[in-house]
Amino acid sequence: MKLDHIAYRVKGRHEAAEFFYSMFGYEFGTEFDVEFDDGSKAECYVLLPPINPSILVREGPEIFISDGSPGSIVGDWVEARDGTGGIHHMAYRVRNIDKIVDEWKNLDVEFLTDDVIDCPDDKLRQIFTKPLDYMGGIIIELIERGSKGFCEKSVKDLMNSTKGL
Repeated sequence: MKLDHIAYRVKGRHEAAEFFYSMFGYEFGTEFDVEFDDGSKAECYVLLPPINPSILVREGPEIFISDGSPGSIVGDWVEARDGTGGIHHMAYRVRNIDKIVDEWKNLDVEFLTDDVIDCPDDKLRQIFTKPLDYMGGIIIELIERGSKGFCEKSVKDLMNSTKGL
């Protein structure tokens, strides 16, 4: 298992992204909006870790930053945390997500969905734990990567699974 990405839900994704650019050398990866059935939306940035020049490989986890309109899943989550938000989840890359989910369920870890969320056009598979009280309420994501990076449909399904948290 390896740390894949850290996801922040914030008010002001531009300022948050600027911090990672200037302080840690992260680079802009992509951005997209997630539109929910109620008309609200989340605006998302994916930041890529800097390249280690001696080995020409990106080192470190990706950073996923989202902010949301008032009344959206992301906006409500941020507002419930004094309007500033914070770390929403940490994602760990696994090779066999079904096996890990079964093992964790046997250890009484609960998940926000009954099934792993599949991306329709990639081999990307993801699932969130319920917030872990013994870890300060953080959510852990298990992610089995495909080849295309983040999948907007999967992000929407994952965000929907956190509604009301």
